[in-house]
Amino acid sequence: MRIAELAEVGRIAYRDAERPSPGPGELVLRVRAVGLCGTDLKAYLRGHPYFPPPCILGHEFTGTVAEAGSGAETVRIGEDVVVAPYVECGVCDRCRRRLGELCQDKAFVDGALQEVVRLPRDVVERGTFRLPRGVDFVVGTLTEPLACVMNGIERAGVGPSDTVLVVGGGPMGALLATVARSITSRVIVSEPVLGRRNVVRALGFAVIDPSSECVPKRLEEGFGMPTASKVLIAVGVGAVAEEAMAWATPGGTVLLFGGLPRKERMTVDPFRVHYEEVSLVGSFGYRLDQFRAALAWLGAHAEETAAVVTDTVPFDQVEAGFERARRAEGLKTVVVFGEGDAA
Repeated sequence: MRIAELAEVGRIAYRDAERPSPGPGELVLRVRAVGLCGTDLKAYLRGHPYFPPPCILGHEFTGTVAEAGSGAETVRIGEDVVVAPYVECGVCDRCRRRLGELCQDKAFVDGALQEVVRLPRDVVERGTFRLPRGVDFVVGTLTEPLACVMNGIERAGVGPSDTVLVVGGGPMGALLATVARSITSRVIVSEPVLGRRNVVRALGFAVIDPSSECVPKRLEEGFGMPTASKVLIAVGVGAVAEEAMAWATPGGTVLLFGGLPRKERMTVDPFRVHYEEVSLVGSFGYRLDQFRAALAWLGAHAEETAAVVTDTVPFDQVEAGFERARRAEGLKTVVVFGEGDAA
């Protein structure tokens, strides 16, 4: 089989490897589609501490069961599945406190940018799910990022009476806005890049250009007040996050969804936190129940969510896929496997 490997920062190299065989309780999948996420892009462009080269990237993936080890009975050979790239242990202190996303004893899947991938027993038993009817391989890759979105929506406490400002109209911002819109109709997105503004607007959202428009004024026009009760920050820029604190309604919540570099620091206005009770919360990853919820949600909203995927590339052009994602002209880029699958 072939593997697309991050050989060094900025370079993908292909190599041949022996096809894996499943052990007891394990599955071997033929990979069908892999979404390129922000973490993959960071590793490709400038390196990532969790993914030093050489390594295999890609953790948002779908596939078809090709082989099953003894005792692997949750799905059958030939079935089409989506896989949670990690599963929490379920028994540690953090898991008992419903913080499975922070579990320190997770079981992981190897990177999926390879033609065949082996799934460990824990992932087979608890993190492998049949694709719902109407969800194809490409759209199915959105399950993992949607699970992360479910965590963010839960942490922010988005409800039917809320007004929501999503800061950042990239792939994750678009998914945050789409899920938020299934809860409340009052959602606005802020995005400075023209291409992405156009795509997000085509998804049916009101969009603000923060580089040329006054955000509070546009919120006033849309919500009847210059603030939002939930501000969901889907960019990894500290200065933007600091500014966005001012766009939250007293008693509102600001969600730090986009990750910042480890050593970066933010300044928070204590007056807003204390006297106006603005909460600053974060979210990272997903719990398995959120992954299941994301898959169910996707099954009910596949058509509208499919538009978040704006580019597909074949497996033999992975580097071109990263370059498309780097240009940030569209939203989600997905690598597809097999002849005739790429658009």
